[in-house]
Amino acid sequence: MDWQSLAFHDLVFEGEASIQDMYVATYSKAMPYMAFFLLLWAMYAAGLWWTLGSKICRVSSRTWALKLMMLTHHGVITPLALWSMWEDPVIRQLYSCIGCKEAARLMNRAAGVPPLAARALTPVTLGYFTADLLLLSQWDLTKGSKLEFYLMLVHHIASMLVWPAAIYFDWVARYVIIMLSYESTSLLLTLLWLINAAGYKKSSLYVVTGLLFTCLFIALRLLGAVPQVIAMYWVPPWSATVLEAEGGIHRLASLCCRSLVLPHVMNLFWGASWP
Repeated sequence: MDWQSLAFHDLVFEGEASIQDMYVATYSKAMPYMAFFLLLWAMYAAGLWWTLGSKICRVSSRTWALKLMMLTHHGVITPLALWSMWEDPVIRQLYSCIGCKEAARLMNRAAGVPPLAARALTPVTLGYFTADLLLLSQWDLTKGSKLEFYLMLVHHIASMLVWPAAIYFDWVARYVIIMLSYESTSLLLTLLWLINAAGYKKSSLYVVTGLLFTCLFIALRLLGAVPQVIAMYWVPPWSATVLEAEGGIHRLASLCCRSLVLPHVMNLFWGASWP
């Protein structure tokens, strides 16, 4: 796929090897997407308010608009991320050899093969995360679940802090592509919220969507984590030996890549707590 033609931003990340240049280069590309998602939310909110009123099934129309904004993001990013995983020979090798050493080394960085898909898709999702945080007051998580609320905050903020290092320095960027594919389960989770909020929790549609969500969560986030964890065990991207063998990786990237285990820990928690 021609990712440069698909993206609305330049896939070249230029600048000095500094924190400032890293975030400026990344978020200068992400901020227009933040503005787009905020505008999209406002349009959804206005349309719902105009047609259905301020409350829809006892839920604010602004919260419904947020869910539709989320659905739009997930619906765009999910197929592109999954396709990029299939298209990328390194990621295919990771899963086919179940995290073998050769694939593990290439997952850290494949010389001469820049992770264009990650550079095309990550700024979009970073812009979405920023918009989602700005609309924090419209979140509608499980009632009384402060832990779920804080986990979502950690998920968004941690991703916004460390993903720029992966794509800017081209270090573990392909792991970010895999994380973007997890939005497929978020897509189904949002659909479950919409069906439930509309009063159809006992419908067959809710049951089928829930089964699809559970199966995909187990296959993609839990079983799919096994090759990744094995690869990080064989060739840990934060290891001083690995970093030196690669000709020296900027310390920012080496520090940020330590967070790669966090999504798997959070997935284990969400999987165990899912009703």
